Amino acid sequence: MCGICGALGLADEKLLGRMMGSMRHRGPDSSGKFLDKGIMLGQDRLSIIDLKTGDQPIYNEDGSIAVILNGEIYNYRELRAELEKTGHRFATNSDTEVIPHLYEQFGENFVSYLNGMFAFALWDSNKKQLLLARDRCGIKPLYYASKDGVLLFASEPKALLQYEAIKPVPDDLALHFFLNLRYIPGEMTAFKGIRKFPPAHYAVVKSGSAPVKPASGSPSIKPVRYWSLPASRSSQLLPGFVDLLGSAVRRHMISDVPVGVYLSGGIDSTTIAYFARSEAQGKLKTFCMGFGEQDDELEDARKVADELGTDHRDFVMHGNLLSKLPLAIWHADSPKRNLHPYYLANFASRHVKVVLSGLGGDELFAGYDYKYGKMREMAKNSGRFPPTSPTSRLIPRFRTPNSRIFTAKSSQTSTTIPSPRTTRPFSRRPGTWSIPRYAPTSSPR
Repeated sequence: MCGICGALGLADEKLLGRMMGSMRHRGPDSSGKFLDKGIMLGQDRLSIIDLKTGDQPIYNEDGSIAVILNGEIYNYRELRAELEKTGHRFATNSDTEVIPHLYEQFGENFVSYLNGMFAFALWDSNKKQLLLARDRCGIKPLYYASKDGVLLFASEPKALLQYEAIKPVPDDLALHFFLNLRYIPGEMTAFKGIRKFPPAHYAVVKSGSAPVKPASGSPSIKPVRYWSLPASRSSQLLPGFVDLLGSAVRRHMISDVPVGVYLSGGIDSTTIAYFARSEAQGKLKTFCMGFGEQDDELEDARKVADELGTDHRDFVMHGNLLSKLPLAIWHADSPKRNLHPYYLANFASRHVKVVLSGLGGDELFAGYDYKYGKMREMAKNSGRFPPTSPTSRLIPRFRTPNSRIFTAKSSQTSTTIPSPRTTRPFSRRPGTWSIPRYAPTSSPR
């Protein structure tokens, strides 16, 4: 991960340095800044692709467009090849560099051509406008706040709080939702006046047009949706799902550094490891955490690792787990109900820079009985939808040495779309490209 931050309506290098410094843990490899009249951009980089020439900001040919990115563009090679055919010239091998050139080619709505997980900021010095965008499912975080005509944005709220006019005031309604739902929904955050930028949206803000609403002090930018999940029946989604999932994992494995997998031995993480092992640089590294309890997942994870032939490492946590609670909350910028990801990430970071997990599988496929049991009951009674998750028909089964059957259910990467197919050469003129915008109007094929 990387950290991005900046402001429109202000160019304060000391403030930008504090914002970047608060997120140095996100990008310890390098940092870069861009400052001009009324605009500043900053990025802390964790180098994953193009380790030598990929430092940010990244620019177009004449330097009039600057981009900072947190995330990865998975179809950058296909996009770059087509952009080069139309006359665009590249100075790096970075995936980020396709962004300013796509913006030149298509204007503000170019975001729909991107296949990846991302949050980025683009500054157009000719039009004096800032463009913010976030990926379809909100994998990469982006927060914003507006105060006294200054719009600030960052990968973490703590960076926004470096601006003295933004106070760390708790949002009581967000706390209410957290205590009831165990997460904060929508665009709310734990802090009043700080908002989440919505997934599958972009926003364009002109210089000098980022005021606050007088009544509430809330930001007045207007995000525009560029993608919506198409409504489809399970019978339309089933064909080709295994190939789609495998393609998604392969794209997440694109990296110039080692990639590992969190492996619990359950359905979701086993599926990810199954597809990832053939794409790994050498033997796939997998990681599991336990607490020395009888119901630990260590044994299940080890059996799957042996079956898949991964380089597996166990981590058993002992001692006072709450001792790291303040630090975990500081990293999360939000109330935190479990510390497992913090400890496991700290352990895995000693061996790899990137880790995949099955996070999100239950939400995508209604796997939590206590959350979705009633929904399945209602669906069964209505006859409108399948009463159970259709995933048992989607993924091949994995048999472990003790004959347990794992039927893969889902993965965090299932939102990735197949690579585009080119049908004809392109001219430089907008509107002549055949690369799809990844906004399907029919079922996947």
